[in-house]
Amino acid sequence: MKYRFIDLFAGAGGLSEGFIRAGYEPIAHIEMDHYACDSLKTRAAFHYLKENGKLEIYEEYLKNKKEKTDGSWLWNQVPKSVIDSVIQEAIGKETLPSLFERVDKLCNGKPVDMIIGGPPCQAYSVAGRARLGKKIEEDPRNDLYKFYVEFLKRYKPKMFVFENVLGIFTAKGGEPFRDLMGQRIFLVGKLSF
Repeated sequence: MKYRFIDLFAGAGGLSEGFIRAGYEPIAHIEMDHYACDSLKTRAAFHYLKENGKLEIYEEYLKNKKEKTDGSWLWNQVPKSVIDSVIQEAIGKETLPSLFERVDKLCNGKPVDMIIGGPPCQAYSVAGRARLGKKIEEDPRNDLYKFYVEFLKRYKPKMFVFENVLGIFTAKGGEPFRDLMGQRIFLVGKLSF
């Protein structure tokens, strides 16, 4: 049995790639950047083709790929559900209900074993806080970790990986870190590192 995961703030999928190579199964990748989502779709297609012994399709795609083309030819070679696992959407208060609905559909009644990812680090990094000064307090990225917590509450995974910079321990007096750890303790009753 493979552990199933959701990747939040997925970027181009580096964290997902590591977990997939370690034998985990992605349920959804949520990312707002169009180009990062194109990479995620291409990697999702690659992994599907590899798992199904059809890597020659991926090799043909690479051989015939022209500069400045998207991966739509490749994406059409795999089931729609594989590509639908990539959700191009900003994670926020307004989008949370529809994101939950889409992820619920992708879960297909099966549990979420793990949530991975981490919001953009500029709001937490020492360098970002120094550069932005007081403006950092109004930066909407400051509170993105709260949406990660909402995913933890909804899906109650067995484990989670929250990747970020060391500054998260001191940003906002350590509030983001305490909120995340407090939520995890609430969910499972214990905390381990």
